[in-house]
Amino acid sequence: MPLASYSRIVRVDLARASTDPSYARSFSRSPSFCIYHQSFVDHVVGESPELQLIEKRDYQFAHEAGLYIRRTSSVYFTANFQACDPIHLYLIKSDNHEIKQLEYPDVIQANGACNYKDSILYCSQGNLTTPSGLVLVDPVTEKAETLINNYHGREFSSVNDVVVHHETGDIWFTDPTYGYEQAFRPSPVLPPQVYRFRPSAKECWVVADGFEMCNGLCFSPDYKKMYITDTGAVQAHDGPGDGRQFSFNPRKPATIYVYDVLDGATLANRRTFAFCDTGVPDGIKCDENGFVYSGCGDGLHVWDPRGTLVGKIVTGGTTANFCFVKDGIWLFSEKELYFCRLKAKGALVKIECE
Repeated sequence: MPLASYSRIVRVDLARASTDPSYARSFSRSPSFCIYHQSFVDHVVGESPELQLIEKRDYQFAHEAGLYIRRTSSVYFTANFQACDPIHLYLIKSDNHEIKQLEYPDVIQANGACNYKDSILYCSQGNLTTPSGLVLVDPVTEKAETLINNYHGREFSSVNDVVVHHETGDIWFTDPTYGYEQAFRPSPVLPPQVYRFRPSAKECWVVADGFEMCNGLCFSPDYKKMYITDTGAVQAHDGPGDGRQFSFNPRKPATIYVYDVLDGATLANRRTFAFCDTGVPDGIKCDENGFVYSGCGDGLHVWDPRGTLVGKIVTGGTTANFCFVKDGIWLFSEKELYFCRLKAKGALVKIECE
C-alpha cells in the first residue's frame, strides 16, 4: 500500500501567470498535476491521474538512474552522494515494492544507468584512484564488465548519464565534472562533453561540447533528434572544498538543447528546446508521442515536441530522474520515491519492458 496518494489537478491561468510572478511560482509546493495546456491531459496524464508515495526516508536514497530489467521484474536506481558516500545502489520489486540495497564492487560512485541487453549499464563515476567509465552488470549473475573508462588515454571526468541507440547499438553518454565538484574525482583532464561509443568496434567519438554541465540525454522516439540537458546552474561555483559545496546560480544554464541526429552517428543544428523554471532539468526521456519529460526542482516537467511546457507532475521537491514502466512512471525525488499512473507510455517501454 502506498504511504499517500495524490490526485489534485490544478489548471494554470496563463493570462494571470504572465503578469503575476507570485502566482506563477505558486504551483511547486505540494504534490499535484499542474495543467498548462490541454494536451497534458489528452496525451500525458489522462482524466484521472494518480501519484502515489511509495517510500519516504530521512536521507536522499532515490536520486538517479532509473531502469527496468525484465529478468528480475525490478527497477534499479541510485542514491545521492550528498547523503551516501559511497553512493548506494538499490532495486525495487515491481510486484510487492520491496526495496533492496545492492553490492556491486566494480560500480564506484554510480550515477545514471540504462538498460543494455537486459542488464544494467551503470555510469560509474569513479574516485580519486579509479577511473570513471561505463560498467555493465548482469543483475542475475552479478558479473561486471567495464566497457570503457577513457578517451584515448585521457580519463573521463565523471560519466553521468547514458542511453542506447537501439537501431545502431551505439552507446551515448555525458561526462560533466560533477565528480570533481564533489571532491571524489581528480581535477578534470577533459571538458564537459557528450560521447558515442560503439561496443562492437571499441571506438569512441566526441559528438557534442560547449556545455557548462552536460547531464541527461535521450533520443526522440524515431531517433532523429537528441535532447541534452545542461545543469550548469548547479555546481560548486566557489570550488569543490569538502564536496558539499553545491550552490544554485540562476544566471547559469538550466537548459535543454535539441540536436538533429545525422545517420545515427553525429549531431547537428543545436538549438535551445526549453529552459527549466524551477531548479535544473536533470534526467530526460521521451514518451512514444514525442513529448519530452525532465526531472526538475519541483517534480517532473513535460513539454510537447515543439518545446511548449504543457504540464508538471509536482512532487514538491527535486526530482532528479524517473523511469517509465508498463503501467506508469517511477519518480526519484531524493528522500521520496513516487509511482505515477498516467496515460502516456515511455518511448522505450516496448523495447525494454514488454
